[in-house]
Amino acid sequence: MNMQMNTLNEKSCFYKALGDPIRLRIIEFLLNEKKCTCICHLSKHLNRDQSVIFRHVQVLKSVGILNTIKESKYLMCCIKDKDKLRKMLEN
Repeated sequence: MNMQMNTLNEKSCFYKALGDPIRLRIIEFLLNEKKCTCICHLSKHLNRDQSVIFRHVQVLKSVGILNTIKESKYLMCCIKDKDKLRKMLEN
């Protein structure tokens, strides 16, 4: 029972993370990118401050959707498993 609750809690957190239009736009943008993208590019594309994008990226990272990599002074982000995420979003 406890393991089932953990799974349900994880699913709940995952879908809650998808419940914000900005996060969905971040995912949509990153699904179409061939490589990791800097938060500064996401910020320009979505017309939002970098701090706002950073907070949303952290939420997506916390549920296992995104990876982040620090390159010099830039924080790069990319989707962990694009194929799996696409399948989940189709349903």
